[in-house]
Amino acid sequence: MRVFVIDASNVGPELQAGLIGVVGSVFPDAAEKRECVETVARYAADGWAIAADPRTLIGRLAALTAETACVPFVAFDRVARHGRLAVASPPFDVSLRGMG
Repeated sequence: MRVFVIDASNVGPELQAGLIGVVGSVFPDAAEKRECVETVARYAADGWAIAADPRTLIGRLAALTAETACVPFVAFDRVARHGRLAVASPPFDVSLRGMG
């Protein structure tokens, strides 16, 4: 799993505390899933927003962890589709549609 900081200085106030991106392997093992939850929870506790692709397993896990922590979530698939950040304020839909 990789975590990276995204510059959100020119984005709306809901992301001013910071924004991290989370990406992982296609088929994450238990250790990678645990690392995702622990990492996202740690950043969320400090007020960081979370960005990931909710169409992936790690992305959905990051989204659910962000929702649990009540921090904003940015869906990478929406950024690609709309060409701009699309912030989802909790609660948001991270359903499994289209994943099977």
